[in-house]
Amino acid sequence: MRDFSGTEPLVGEIVGLRTFRVDDSGTLLPLYSSGAWYDGDNVATCSPPTGSHPRGAHPVPSEDCECGFYAYGSLDAVGSQRQARFILAVVSCWGNVVAGTLGFRAEHARIDALWVSPRAPSWVRKRLGVRYPSARIFSDVTAMLGEYPLTPLSCYEPPQRHPVSKLSGIALGAAVLGLGVVPIGVLRGADVLWDLWVVATAIAVAFTAWLIAGVHWAGHLAAALVMCGVVAWLIAPLFGVAGWVLRVPLLRGVALGAGGALITMMPRYFPVVSTPRERAFCGVRP
Repeated sequence: MRDFSGTEPLVGEIVGLRTFRVDDSGTLLPLYSSGAWYDGDNVATCSPPTGSHPRGAHPVPSEDCECGFYAYGSLDAVGSQRQARFILAVVSCWGNVVAGTLGFRAEHARIDALWVSPRAPSWVRKRLGVRYPSARIFSDVTAMLGEYPLTPLSCYEPPQRHPVSKLSGIALGAAVLGLGVVPIGVLRGADVLWDLWVVATAIAVAFTAWLIAGVHWAGHLAAALVMCGVVAWLIAPLFGVAGWVLRVPLLRGVALGAGGALITMMPRYFPVVSTPRERAFCGVRP
């Protein structure tokens, strides 16, 4: 949430860019909740799974909470979301607005335009058109942004790209996970390995506890679940051969993640989620 907080609240209509999931009825859903968006005015409230304060306890959005409708300030910024390869939406936001370095959060939001990937089945566009008649649907992102320009704010900063840091992080993660497959006899027999294992395990446990108890941003529970798998992986050597049972969750997650990545490479792949029987709408009509 840090990229969407930190400056003085703004008042007025601001145009941003965001992405959505789409279900098989043509309804647009946020990435981390099931609260569907309406056509026209949507009004944000502070409530689970994104709110951390009692309803009505503070204005929406608040700098001390992660509530509000999120939007990015640039195409580069929204590109950090994988779903942006499939759907992009230009949204106009107003009411209370809190801006940050990559985008903003707002009290009111309206979908003005939609870009849908050419990969999408024709029925997706048709159902989106029925669900959101006031939003124009484009097949070209440049054309959409040409007709619906984003609002530039002085607080925006270009997304930081650190390929070297990313590679270093991957290497560090691989090294840490490598400690989880070293037999306990080898770990105890080498002081350096043992110290590294103890430190890595302690940091992983502390980070997991922090994610579970001390953080309230979108996706933090999913990150905590992944870290639980990492902790189980690291302590597996303590249980010998039986420790492979503790490695199963992380191995399963890696297999599913790799399979999901391969599926997205299919030429006509377009993600559609199943329609829930009961859906909580994130906005209310005026």
